[in-house]
Amino acid sequence: GMVRGRPRYNFVMGVESGMPADPDLLPILRKLALKDARWQVTAIGRAEIWRLHRRAAELGGDLRTGLEDTFYLPDGSKASSNGPLVEMLANYARDAGRAVASPAEAREMLVLVKQAA
Repeated sequence: GMVRGRPRYNFVMGVESGMPADPDLLPILRKLALKDARWQVTAIGRAEIWRLHRRAAELGGDLRTGLEDTFYLPDGSKASSNGPLVEMLANYARDAGRAVASPAEAREMLVLVKQAA
């Protein structure tokens, strides 16, 4: 095939050129993805994105966020940095019975090569 290694999907939701921010789409997208593929949601917006992140955590998707996607926490307050956003996703992962990856584990999942010094 054309894909080497484990395929990855990035479902872009909540932007004009992406899909609607509807968590009910995630089980369908997951079903249509190649078997054993890794997937994540890039969700752009305010309150609506948090339902997507929670559902992605429940369905086994990789989780990602940052101020490039939203400035707002689920309660509507403004995030002071990426830290509170990442903390919310870590809570969603734990609520779904999942472990949170260490930095080394995350690099391995993303197939990031360690640079020589």
